[in-house]
Amino acid sequence: MLALSPVPEEGAGCRFRIAQYIPRLAAQGFDVTVSPFFTQEFFRLVYRPGHYAEKAAFFLRRSLDRFAQLLHAADYDLLFVYREAFPIGPPVLEWFLSRGGRPPMVYDFDDAVFLPNTSEANRVISFLKSPRKVDTIVEKSAAVIAGNEYLARYARGHNAHVTVIPTCVDTDLFVPRSGAASSGRLVAGWIGSPTTASYLETLAPALTRAHRARPFELRVAGAGRDLTVDGVTVANVQWSLSEEVRLFNTCDIGVYPLTEDEWTNGKCGFKAIQFMACGVPVVASAVGVNKEIIEDGVNGFLAASEDEWVDKLSRLAGDADLRRRMGEAGRRTIEQRYSLAVNAPRMAATLREALARGGARN
Repeated sequence: MLALSPVPEEGAGCRFRIAQYIPRLAAQGFDVTVSPFFTQEFFRLVYRPGHYAEKAAFFLRRSLDRFAQLLHAADYDLLFVYREAFPIGPPVLEWFLSRGGRPPMVYDFDDAVFLPNTSEANRVISFLKSPRKVDTIVEKSAAVIAGNEYLARYARGHNAHVTVIPTCVDTDLFVPRSGAASSGRLVAGWIGSPTTASYLETLAPALTRAHRARPFELRVAGAGRDLTVDGVTVANVQWSLSEEVRLFNTCDIGVYPLTEDEWTNGKCGFKAIQFMACGVPVVASAVGVNKEIIEDGVNGFLAASEDEWVDKLSRLAGDADLRRRMGEAGRRTIEQRYSLAVNAPRMAATLREALARGGARN
């Protein structure tokens, strides 16, 4: 199987929608080759404002590499496309890959990529994006894998063969820390990316108020810039792949704020899942799939207003036993529904069905 991704393994989508499945798929007889469009170096550059000449040069080189590789797509038995084979323009490559006589194509997506959405760093090229191409990609796929039911409803409008597989974690890797945090200071943590940092900024007034009631340190990782919150000690730390699990385990409370709109309804609640897998109780916006993952007051908290954010953060900050109970309940939820062990067999079965369906079609 050739797996095409726009981002390298450093990007969460490639890492958790493709790469982590490879050992388990290998045990089922799948030999997987992963081909990201962006190299790690290019991926880091993409979200930096400006640098347009450098980005253009990188893009041209990677485009030529991608075209050359896909000339040999027929050497594979199955094609797996995560989000898109090519990051701009109409679905020319996906159309080429889906032509008769070629291997069947499986399409996987974990965001509402059929909606317009461009990072602030690259808004100047937004006119080159073609979100409606997703309609065509879904139609031409032998199977579609959606990260949640909201995305699946969209996909079923274009393809009858849709499976929901949530973004999940390896619960042998994402494990709770042993013992208390080394600093002894209560830490509320946010871990994200430059494209999601704005959600944390909208939470600043609630964090200021909650801190007055029960002081804590706010630890921020992955924002791409230093963030500040009035009255709160903020530790801006660098995110790295090798330190990912440890970063979650440095937190006593996880925060996962989102606004409510069509784009966030397509999100898969993954940061909540990662916190919960590590036994860290999470407070999340009562938006989209968060309401399926979190049972409010049982395995975490949902917040729909600033007052609810303040109340629920303060309750967790002031009650170590509540943090422990919710952390344990959250961990059980992930083991039962959002673990690699549960979802890898479903992935393998979906790929085999696509192979069979594609073979019959060809």
